[in-house]
Amino acid sequence: MDEVRSEGDPLTQPVIGDTHYDMISRLRVLLLALAAVAFAIWPETLAAAPFALLGATTEITDLSMDAAMKIYFTDPIVRNFVTDTELMDLFEEDNKVQVEQTTGGRYIETAQYFVLPGAVGSRSPGDYIPVPEGPVIRNSRIYLKKHFGVIQMTGDVMERVQGDMGAYLDYMDTAMPDLLERFNDNFDRQLLGYGNGARAQIELINGTTITLKNSLGVIGWSNPWLMVQDNERLVASVDLDGDPLRNPGAGQSAKIVDIDPDLNTIEVDAVPGAWANDDYLFGGDASGTSAQNAGEDREVTGLAGLIDDGSILATFQGLARADYRLWRSHVVDGASGSFSGDLDEVVLVSADNRAAVRGKGKPNIIVTSREQADRYWLSLRGDRQLINPKAYEGGRSGVSVRLGDRVIPIRVSRKMPTELAYMIQTDTLKRWQLDGGKWDDKTGSVWNRVTDGTGRKDDFYAVYIWYTQMGNLAPAKSVRIQNLVGAGV
Repeated sequence: MDEVRSEGDPLTQPVIGDTHYDMISRLRVLLLALAAVAFAIWPETLAAAPFALLGATTEITDLSMDAAMKIYFTDPIVRNFVTDTELMDLFEEDNKVQVEQTTGGRYIETAQYFVLPGAVGSRSPGDYIPVPEGPVIRNSRIYLKKHFGVIQMTGDVMERVQGDMGAYLDYMDTAMPDLLERFNDNFDRQLLGYGNGARAQIELINGTTITLKNSLGVIGWSNPWLMVQDNERLVASVDLDGDPLRNPGAGQSAKIVDIDPDLNTIEVDAVPGAWANDDYLFGGDASGTSAQNAGEDREVTGLAGLIDDGSILATFQGLARADYRLWRSHVVDGASGSFSGDLDEVVLVSADNRAAVRGKGKPNIIVTSREQADRYWLSLRGDRQLINPKAYEGGRSGVSVRLGDRVIPIRVSRKMPTELAYMIQTDTLKRWQLDGGKWDDKTGSVWNRVTDGTGRKDDFYAVYIWYTQMGNLAPAKSVRIQNLVGAGV
């Protein structure tokens, strides 16, 4: 028998995708959050009647839904985001972030221990004892990068959600997955790059069709079409630092209307007049870009910079890699010498030995492209032996490799260029972040009216801000294998 509820009961409001009990739980959490906000704003009034807020809907609708949204939806964004991205969980979270009041910069400081102190030696009786040397310690300051997520609603939707929790939750159930999908796709790419924001280079312009090359701006890295998104805008520059931009100003960007994976081409709405072959492409629109700002990265440092010998990122976390051996990761050419160009046991054992001998490293995960994971799986098929099988199931699922006393899983990343594989000791990786992000409420509300050159529109938007940066405290413990040439299955 269905439970009977009175008209106006908030539990009768539908919430897309939630069970009845999930909906009750969410609304209870939201009511408690609203109560906390209310007590903070009107402590004297509500202290006299502490249960009035929870017992009637009239008080609830009088409160600001902006405050409820910030409390209820801030933490789940980052939590779901870290879970859903392909690589973010590899990085250990660290929230010990300092703020410089004079500039507003948010940063962390590290102390790199490059040379051990002391002295060890063998002497005869009566000899002088060894003279100790001091340690070599270098400090670096790493600034967090600022990332934005924006959601938008029409004026009619705003009217419904402003005082109605059910309608508001319905809206967020639709809007939040879309926002998270954009966040995920963008960060999956950033976590493969090295901070400067380059997506690819232009190989050829033919009308409004642009052929791409060199993923992330690195010569020879494949699948550049994976570094862009449908319906996003790009800007171009002749330089990897994005300065100067082509056609600066209102006409500096082009919108992607179609992507062809087979031809590595994108179709845009219109090509700005100054764009040329070999230009680098960055995310951006008429008002700004994700390229560098006066030589400073706007995006986070990804694996191409975290695990590098200086050939891509010469200065890492404020220190020159050429000056410190342990600040350089090991780079193995997978197509040289006895290596086949495939990701197989030969190259993996060799790379692991290099990390162990030269960097005292113990990689515990391998990250590569789907194509190279397939090639590794194919290299193992010859080891199979079937003796009078009653049944047989083909295909593959999880793949791993045994290296000494360790069994290391192989993880695939959708956007990884085919030529690459990383052997990573994950306890050296850091994700510095400022809490769980926040909704921008500088104007007193998280919702702002959309405006353009003509005037104000009947639309509203909210901006979510998250400060974060990635780091590596011991680059010499990890390895990049490059120039892998084997095609997938």
